[in-house]
Amino acid sequence: MAIDKQDLAMLVDTARGTVSRRIFVESGIYERELEAIFARCWLYLGHESQIPNRGDFITTYMGEDGIILCRDSHGRLCGLLNSCRHRGNRVCRADQGRAASFVCPYHGWTYNTEGKLVGVPGYEEVYHEELDRERWGLVQVPQIDTYKGLIFGTFDPEAPPLQEYLGDIRWGLDILLDQRARGTEIVGGAFKWLINCNWKFAADNFIGDNYHGSVSHRSAQIIGHNTVQRALGEQRSAYADNERAGFSICTPYGHGLNAVRRLGGNGGSALHSGPLAAYYRETAPEVEQRLGTLRGREISRINCTVFPNLSLSSSSGMLHVWHPRGPLQTEVWLYTLVDRDAPPAVKDTLRLAAQRHFSPAGLFEQDDGENWEQSTAAARGVVGRRYPLNYQMGLGHERVVDDGTAPARIIGLVNEYNQRVFYARWLQMMAGEPWRDDRETAR
Repeated sequence: MAIDKQDLAMLVDTARGTVSRRIFVESGIYERELEAIFARCWLYLGHESQIPNRGDFITTYMGEDGIILCRDSHGRLCGLLNSCRHRGNRVCRADQGRAASFVCPYHGWTYNTEGKLVGVPGYEEVYHEELDRERWGLVQVPQIDTYKGLIFGTFDPEAPPLQEYLGDIRWGLDILLDQRARGTEIVGGAFKWLINCNWKFAADNFIGDNYHGSVSHRSAQIIGHNTVQRALGEQRSAYADNERAGFSICTPYGHGLNAVRRLGGNGGSALHSGPLAAYYRETAPEVEQRLGTLRGREISRINCTVFPNLSLSSSSGMLHVWHPRGPLQTEVWLYTLVDRDAPPAVKDTLRLAAQRHFSPAGLFEQDDGENWEQSTAAARGVVGRRYPLNYQMGLGHERVVDDGTAPARIIGLVNEYNQRVFYARWLQMMAGEPWRDDRETAR
């Protein structure tokens, strides 16, 4: 069922802090998201370390459109729709590799790494040399750009430049991406699995939900693992000392981060111990020099979401992509991001930590995934959908600080300010507002 702008306006009311459950389950809303959000926004495609050389490629998605991200024969980044122009079959079925060309397994049309159609069986005999091969190359992603190793693309040629789109969220991303001079790399491949939930619940959680930890992750606390206990201890202290515990940053384009401060002389995040302790001590002066005192010394960890579907956490270098698979299902891709110059033992420790915490069997991931599934399932009920979800925490009590040490930030660790901005942005995109209006707001 199609949805019009008048109906859209009734779904999200950030002034009152309410969000309709319909946006998480209705197929008409989901189809509009694919067109209005995933076909327009900058989306995360991969990391430069995954395709360092000419001919290297990985396959990924932009919404539900399959994409080949590759380096062409000149070393330039290319994003190609993974769909043959003849009958639409995928021309690349591998997750990653190196290739000089991509051959459709159906009829053999062949494309080079720039997407040009370079081979057509029977070109002379059955096409009589009349097929315009220049016209029938693979569809290209119009804009590809990078930010400190992260590769993004957008199908919208009118979208603002990536640097403008990211805006102030770059300040937080640098906590993961810019601690060392040579940047970061992806290690250990990717975990990929399906959750029966709407993609927005996951993005919503990572943009700054510091309210659920001591309840949802109680079972992890009972296990008694020290790293888990320390993380949950920080969570509980947030209620008693909310304003000192951390802050939030949001942007007009819908991105947001939540930063946890180090309180009571806590030497860092839950992972700043054991085999990692020496590495963090040795690199601390460089990190503080590059990032400043607030980011380099005073922040324990951050969680953030880059609108719409990329989430990162600095606690063990986790990078999540929430690929939509219909309104009721999300395909999760999890990567581990590490300093390129870190010793192998440190990289391996961080990879195992990310796996322990947020893989399909991770201590935290299982809790979160079940929460999101239950929330999605409840929204399918006819009566349930009559009643909106409550996003009123902190509404009207925001205290903003803009002192030059960071982008303007909302003081307090536990609130729902970032979520309200996320859904306000969602509503703007769904209404089809032009980018020029967004740029006016961003200034």
